[in-house]
Amino acid sequence: MSLRSFRSWFVRALLATVAGMGGPLAAASVVPQEPVSAPRVLVATLRGKLGTTEVARLHRTLRQADAASCSFVILRLEDAGSQGEDASDVQSLLDHVQRTTVPTVAVLSGRVVHGAAALALCCDRIYCLTRTDWGEVEKPEQDLGELLSGAPDAATDARLDAARAAMQGRLAARDPKFRADAEKLALAMADPRLQLVAATVRQGGVERQQVLERGEIAPLQAAGGKLLGERALTRPLVLSAQEAEDLGLSGGTLQSFDQLADVLAFDRTAMGEVQGSWAEDMVGWLELLQPFLLVAGFLLLIVEVKTPGIGVAGLFGVGFLLLAMFHGYLVGLAEVEEIVVFFLGIAAIGVEIFLLPGSVIFGAIGFLCLVLSLVLSRQSFVLPGNAAEEAIFLANLGNLTLLFVAVLVLGAVIWRVLPRVPWFNRVFLPPPAPVGAAGSGLSLAGSGLGLADKGLMVYVGRIGTAITVLRPTGAMEIDGERIDVVTEGAFVEPGTPVRVLYVQGARVVVAAEPAADRAGERGSVGLVVLLCVVGLLLLVAEVVFVSFGVIATAAAIALLSAIFVAFQQSVAFGVMILAVEAVAAPIVLTLAFRLLPNTRIGKAMILSGPQATGSVGDPALRALVGKHGVTTSPLRPAGFARIDGARVDVVTRGEMLDVDCPVVVLDVTDHRVVVACRASSQPHAT
Repeated sequence: MSLRSFRSWFVRALLATVAGMGGPLAAASVVPQEPVSAPRVLVATLRGKLGTTEVARLHRTLRQADAASCSFVILRLEDAGSQGEDASDVQSLLDHVQRTTVPTVAVLSGRVVHGAAALALCCDRIYCLTRTDWGEVEKPEQDLGELLSGAPDAATDARLDAARAAMQGRLAARDPKFRADAEKLALAMADPRLQLVAATVRQGGVERQQVLERGEIAPLQAAGGKLLGERALTRPLVLSAQEAEDLGLSGGTLQSFDQLADVLAFDRTAMGEVQGSWAEDMVGWLELLQPFLLVAGFLLLIVEVKTPGIGVAGLFGVGFLLLAMFHGYLVGLAEVEEIVVFFLGIAAIGVEIFLLPGSVIFGAIGFLCLVLSLVLSRQSFVLPGNAAEEAIFLANLGNLTLLFVAVLVLGAVIWRVLPRVPWFNRVFLPPPAPVGAAGSGLSLAGSGLGLADKGLMVYVGRIGTAITVLRPTGAMEIDGERIDVVTEGAFVEPGTPVRVLYVQGARVVVAAEPAADRAGERGSVGLVVLLCVVGLLLLVAEVVFVSFGVIATAAAIALLSAIFVAFQQSVAFGVMILAVEAVAAPIVLTLAFRLLPNTRIGKAMILSGPQATGSVGDPALRALVGKHGVTTSPLRPAGFARIDGARVDVVTRGEMLDVDCPVVVLDVTDHRVVVACRASSQPHAT
């Protein structure tokens, strides 16, 4: 097979593979296959360890349910969960479950622990089958890293503190909320150090079942409470189906899975189970190969730079990088935006290497895009919000550091060694060959530019003609002599008169003749100034008009185009325009936001804010102190209440109140009306 035919075959295979990737993700295999009537219910069964294959299948299920506006997503967790689950994968799955708009239902059977137990806690509804054991989200045993640390107990405490904080964040984001006792149970699953006690508490002549921590028993007894039937729960906490129902953590115990249709009131014929696809089967080995794919992809792109044309190395390099990012998409860590940013970073580095060498701007932007996309494609959050996310973030940065070190070391080896290997030296681009006119009497050794080093000095100040495009390197001709030259960053077209400015070692530095340069400069400067002015005016228009980002995008294109054209003129001019825009854009936006609303045009075009119910100096607000009213919206802690027949903006002291709750006005500070529930404020009133 020839090289050309192999390239053609590879391109067709790559396109077919990319086309095949979209099919299973758009339409999952659902049993039964025939169309079902609304409401549609998707079921995903998870058994054993939550590996990348199971996580990818559940992500696809949630995406499909969101796209089809399904009634429920049911997660059947059967003997699910195991130690050794990837923290980033599990966290991305929990984020997706809590982010989806489709109600999620967890049905547990067998032993459900670790990641699967946490997954059940994040679902909207939870049901258990008989003979279910549920709990132990975090293991109590110390792992190898903690044992090898200087303070194993402190390391274990830090891990469990992080797990508890992460669970508290999950419970706070949960809707509907757990009751207080159920929250204690969920936290005890995540923190094995918590010792809970289930007991019947008699206080004030009333008996009720309650879950207490060991530290809460003594204060309760001191307040006159009495514990009946005290029973210590296991550590780490694992609950049976009946215990989870009695303590309020589950919605009930089912005798069979089919009973769920009666509980949720949906048609059994509308229920379909999502089956695995080839993409999820592939993600298992993609997880193992992802570091190799990233390193090999970057190295193949380096080889592509050293070889002429678009070859097999470049195609395979792009394919490897696509597969590496596709793994992140399957497990819910990388979105389409991050994949686009990744390849935009590669494109920016290509611009730095091939089009604008030495400008640094595009290289820095490309490197930042690569780092940003690679970090975000390995985690489900942007910035860490708790200790668990911080640990994941630091681990990702460490892995990426090792990745870049490996690419740099292996890339340096390839750059230096492979051109000397017998077969590769015929494939790699050779260095510029010495070129000189026959009989010129000039030695061709030493400079590598076609002339001797001593002979190059005689051309300083002389004028020749560019015979190739200078981008910024190329060739010029002086008195029939061809010389390899370089500009100071500007692009010069063929046939343009150029002058030799100086010789630095083996570099012959030239510039276009002043007359031609000034003529081009007038046009370039005028275009750059026009683009800058248009971009800044569009920024002002974005403040005035509602365009959903369209005007802002046009402004960014105009400002970036001005920088690009300026860098084509010269590096100094480009840096100057970049600095001017970096200073002018924030100033223009600030002035637009502050001054424009005060002008006649701004008042006519910009929407004014809502009028306050009462002003700072309104004496009517002070008269509300001590008066009663009722809430017309939930107070969390701010909202609205009707007091003396008027609708008033109010705020509580921190407590959450529901609609139609009787309240009393405690204080008025400026326009801030502080209220409290009338029942809870009675002791203060007396």
